[in-house]
Amino acid sequence: MRIREVLIIVFIFGFLPKVDLLAQSTTIGREFFVGFMENHRVTPNRIDQATLLISAEEDAEGFIEYPNNRIPFSIKQGEQFVYEFPTTGVDVIHRSSRIVEDKGVYVFSNGNIAVHAFNFRERSADGTVVLPLSSIGKDYWVTAHYERFAEGTNPGNNRNFESTLLIVATENDTKVEILLSAQSLDPVPVPPGSTLTIDLNRGESYQIKAVGDLTGTRVKVIGSSEDDCKNIAVFGGNKMTSVGLDCENASTGDHLFQQIYPTYSWGKEYIHIPLAGRTSGEMVKVLAAENNTKVFINGQERASLNAGKFTTFSFGREELASITGDKPIAVTVFAKSYMCNIQVGPGASDGDPTMITLSPNPQMIKRTVFSSVGVVGIVDHFVNILVPINAVNQTVLDGVNVGNQFNPVPGNPNYAYAQIKVEEGSHTLLNPEGLIAYAYGSGFIESYGYSAGASLNNLNYETEVAYDFEVFGENVACLGENGSWTVMPRNPKFEIFEWNFGDGSEVKEGKTVDHVFDSPGKYQVKIVALTGNMACDEIEEAFFDVEVLETFGEIEGPESVCPEIDEAIYVFENPLNVNKVLWDVAGGEILESDDFSVRIRWGGFNPDAKVFAIPVTEQGCLAPEKAYDVLVNEFIEPGLAKGISQVCFQEGMTYNYEVKDRLPNRKYAWFINGGTILSDPSAPEVEVDWGPVGTQGEIWYEELSEINLSCVGESKKLEVTVNPPLMADIAELTAFICPGSADGFIRLNVTGGSGQYNFKWSHDPDLDAPLAEALNPGFYEVLIIDTGGCEIFLEQLEIKESEPMELVGNPAIVDASCYDSVDGYVSFNIKGGLPPYRVDEEKVLVMGGSIQIFDLERGDYTFKVIDAAKCIFELEVSIGSPEPIKALTDIEKIACPGIASGILSVIPEGGTAPYTITWEWDGSTGPSLRDIPAGIYPFTVTDANGCSQNFIGEMNEGVPQLRMPTGFIPSDGPFMGVSNCAIDFKLMVYNKWGQLLFAGDTGWDGLIDGEDAPNGTYSYMIEYFFTLDGQGKSRQQRGIFTLIR
Repeated sequence: MRIREVLIIVFIFGFLPKVDLLAQSTTIGREFFVGFMENHRVTPNRIDQATLLISAEEDAEGFIEYPNNRIPFSIKQGEQFVYEFPTTGVDVIHRSSRIVEDKGVYVFSNGNIAVHAFNFRERSADGTVVLPLSSIGKDYWVTAHYERFAEGTNPGNNRNFESTLLIVATENDTKVEILLSAQSLDPVPVPPGSTLTIDLNRGESYQIKAVGDLTGTRVKVIGSSEDDCKNIAVFGGNKMTSVGLDCENASTGDHLFQQIYPTYSWGKEYIHIPLAGRTSGEMVKVLAAENNTKVFINGQERASLNAGKFTTFSFGREELASITGDKPIAVTVFAKSYMCNIQVGPGASDGDPTMITLSPNPQMIKRTVFSSVGVVGIVDHFVNILVPINAVNQTVLDGVNVGNQFNPVPGNPNYAYAQIKVEEGSHTLLNPEGLIAYAYGSGFIESYGYSAGASLNNLNYETEVAYDFEVFGENVACLGENGSWTVMPRNPKFEIFEWNFGDGSEVKEGKTVDHVFDSPGKYQVKIVALTGNMACDEIEEAFFDVEVLETFGEIEGPESVCPEIDEAIYVFENPLNVNKVLWDVAGGEILESDDFSVRIRWGGFNPDAKVFAIPVTEQGCLAPEKAYDVLVNEFIEPGLAKGISQVCFQEGMTYNYEVKDRLPNRKYAWFINGGTILSDPSAPEVEVDWGPVGTQGEIWYEELSEINLSCVGESKKLEVTVNPPLMADIAELTAFICPGSADGFIRLNVTGGSGQYNFKWSHDPDLDAPLAEALNPGFYEVLIIDTGGCEIFLEQLEIKESEPMELVGNPAIVDASCYDSVDGYVSFNIKGGLPPYRVDEEKVLVMGGSIQIFDLERGDYTFKVIDAAKCIFELEVSIGSPEPIKALTDIEKIACPGIASGILSVIPEGGTAPYTITWEWDGSTGPSLRDIPAGIYPFTVTDANGCSQNFIGEMNEGVPQLRMPTGFIPSDGPFMGVSNCAIDFKLMVYNKWGQLLFAGDTGWDGLIDGEDAPNGTYSYMIEYFFTLDGQGKSRQQRGIFTLIR
């Protein structure tokens, strides 16, 4: 068409829009890895507490995962989830140096969230924004801090500790190289300038502590292929340190903790805004990544730095500063120790060290959510905001426009800033033109600070895109049109560029490539820049988002016109993603047009006349041309009458119908079946009264040109049905729902009308159904419309939140009487909720709010009380009992072989004393069973509560024990042994020369050949005989004894 030709001419004399490579790499995301560096823990009274704060930009469900733990969360838009890691068990805080550990914390969400990490210990706390995996990188220069007390400072009990950095791997087989800028002592000293190489798997972490400032340490991923180049998360700070060498007695310290931004996101322009609530001013540290980097403060050159080197500046309490570099720099602000405050007046003791990474001025975001953390000691919370000067009045904080709180940045008229006091909790901040924000707070010798949200785009690249027509804005991607995309790197070493347009098409290579987006949607374009050397530091990635819009709409106007005389207006109806329309015509002449309508004078007879429209988006993209057929002929074919075809019967109700297209110099005649025309039947619009329910009517009209009477035609007949009246009522409604829930629903019962209904609910404009679910407490309205236009409006549909159920007093608990008995009992009273209540247990008695549960055994229970609204109140109860009865059997006397001579005793424990022991052997009771042979002896122990337990004791036959005297007085009786059992024996007695003096099976009477044996020492050997387990046995014993008379 001629339109296309004109547009090509416009392009040739127009311009190519430049697109800054602004990826949507921000602090908002869905996957995160974070680690906690060491804080100065003092046991037992000052324990450090690791905490995550998750703020929802949209409804989100997810989990926090760390070794042996997975913590789920579910939060609504604008809500906050706070998780405090246990201080016992798994310790996620690093306390070692240069040791690979498994202490990475992974956060996953199915919705967009912001994550802030906080490490709190009384008088030593700091926090950081956590970068999502989409915003981290492979190459970092670390900012940390280390400080010795200024000369003359009296630190008292205060102490400055090591600077720290921490690396967390996000993928397996990650190789990391670390070039140290300070000496690390543990586990063995490593001097500055040393290079460390470590291997990490997903979730593994590595902390380095240094007696010196780790600022300027380079951390980068290394490898020989693109697959080796994996992203890592890096953090920097200090275990606990003072800040303020220019202050007198700046000795109080604080933990420092910030996530390091990847080097590709560094910029050249920054603005420092002082911290409100402090009178100390701030120290700012500037770090360079390239040699010969010049640093300027408010336009004045103040330093020249090589790669990895830094300088510091001190700014006053109300001093703003523009900090720039001729090459990319990192800028970090440090709050000072509280003694740097003016030590008189309000806030003299407020604050202590914290560190905040500043964002380059171009790295603005349009929306963020952040947390003002609530910890002991923090009194005041603030947010510093930087916006373009012309967008001040578009800044909205927590739904309130705060544009009136901004002031211009001195010396930089392009920006305005604000220092706004906020409350503890989650906040939402937005400005459609972009913003930078920092959240911080202070209290008595306490502080925290971090970015409230940041953009981390790769600032090393720009792109241009060109079409065969003029477009407006950045990142313009037109549906179905070829765009020529060009990347312009800041560093000329990158010569190879791979483009992935995110739409499933093949990767394209080149500094300039052509691409067509064939489907609408949002796409992330990825550019990989390479030098040809496949080392990781020779590969960079950049991302930006594009949205490809599809246009919608249709041409409306007369489809049949008279030749040579008719002028008709055509309109582009129901436009979507359309900013204007380019019009053209075949078979006629355009008299006038605007963005969405055109007036045409038609020519002679033409069965193929057309109206053409090319929709144009706001960015200038041209959509496919739309054509509208028009018949130019004396025999015209008017369109169907405009009006409802499905009538909802209402007594006395009339309906209007009009011709489809009103043209000048026309006459009309209306016709009807099944109804009555009440108004002038020659007007372009008539009023009709249809017949009763069930009527099948028709209405049509004849159209005639007043100029050319032969140009005439009759429309087709519009068929009309008269339906029963529309009726609606409430089929179901949850009158009460549980506190904090959104379980309400409303179900409608609709009858009559056309049978086809539309529903417009007050709480959800997109809901078009008779059932509304997942409703919060409140009032609801719904408009029901049928295809005939009948309406019913239902209002004041109320869903109430029931009163929370709660316990009245303490539950009465009766423990089980025995360890294994089922006679425990609990009684408690409930109020609130929506009675009646129920408890799904077998033995339960519910009388109003009084609930009794019986027949409980020892153990822990969670009883669920359910009210009429199905709300649940949980009561946790522990039923106790005596300890189990136990019994220890003791053989006081062993049973002699074949003789009932044993004594078996029982020592009971557990249960409730006193005890009764009943022996099955003879029915006797008592702790001992006497004169029993070897065998099994069941017995029962019964305690004072009547609890009983059966046991078995065993009596064993034993080898008889024989004891021989060591002295012998004949007058006391013969020399022989004493046994616990009856035995037979043979005794032999010898003198000291081994001569046998006596042998026999009775004792020796002390005579030798009838004469008294002399006093002295004698020896013996005795062999005794017995039966054990039915077999004859014998034992021998030898010894000596002394005969005395």
